[in-house]
Amino acid sequence: MSQKLSTSTDLGIRPRGLIVAFYMILASAWFIAVLLRLTVRDLTSFNLLTAFHYATPMPLLLLLASFLAMTALFLRHSKACAGWCLMAIVVAQSAGSHPLQHQAKISHVKSPQQRLMLWNACHGRHGFDNVVHEMQSHNADIYMLIEAGPPTEQMRSFWQENFPEHEVTLLGSEMILLLRGTAGQVHVGALKPQGQYRQVEVTTAAGQIELIFVDIHGRPTLSRREPIARLTELIDESTDHPLIVAGDFNTPRDSPLFQPLDARLSNAYDTAGTGFEPTWPWPLPLLTLDQVWSNSGIRFHHCQQSWCSTSDHRPVVVDFSLTEQQMKLVNNP
Repeated sequence: MSQKLSTSTDLGIRPRGLIVAFYMILASAWFIAVLLRLTVRDLTSFNLLTAFHYATPMPLLLLLASFLAMTALFLRHSKACAGWCLMAIVVAQSAGSHPLQHQAKISHVKSPQQRLMLWNACHGRHGFDNVVHEMQSHNADIYMLIEAGPPTEQMRSFWQENFPEHEVTLLGSEMILLLRGTAGQVHVGALKPQGQYRQVEVTTAAGQIELIFVDIHGRPTLSRREPIARLTELIDESTDHPLIVAGDFNTPRDSPLFQPLDARLSNAYDTAGTGFEPTWPWPLPLLTLDQVWSNSGIRFHHCQQSWCSTSDHRPVVVDFSLTEQQMKLVNNP
């Protein structure tokens, strides 16, 4: 036994030395992540840096700073421990702050409230019966589903049987629309390099609404700049109608790439959200990838992400209505 300990000492392998090395590696990674977040974020053309930025969201940086503080305390570096505690407080404050948006107040002109549920159903890997159970618990008027199974007649029958009050529209590429109302013509398009959208005008109890489904590929090394730029063009072409843009953006909400959308639309959670925001991955969500947006024709009343183990994405449930201006147009065409 003593011979083994002597060998380890001769090689210079000591537990404290390993802990210090691990501490230095994590601290370096933390500072690199923060430097990226304070400078280029995901605007750089170096895809590996973008991937590293997406892999180090603010909640993870908070946990890492707390862990480094405890490690510094264990190593008896009191000043370093105090520094990491301060860093953790700063990160916690930054993660908790949000650029709240405000919509104009509705006056006496009332519009029927509608409920929309956006959900990436993860291909129904935990069973579509469980998917249906979660959906029915929210009793939405509009279900916008991503990764919801193949567009077959068998799946159409399945959805229609479980949602007899809704019209079922299979949009292709595992996108499905369930609607209390009627859907019009569907426009299919790409969000290059790897993404897609579906655009459809629907008629509901609230009135006519234009919906844009968004599904951007999740590979972190792919640029999100081009697909969001194309989506911005679609939004500019649709400004005359009440518009809802929803889907799996596979891009964190705090990305500066959303600035064109922020300038044109309102985000449902920023406007009327309550509770914990991140939607992926279950069971410890860190990133807000699933989002609902609207133009000035829509007013959000409430937005909340549900907790559900049926998918690796949390459902987003939104209550909304048409704005006063849109109601006047409906009543006086």
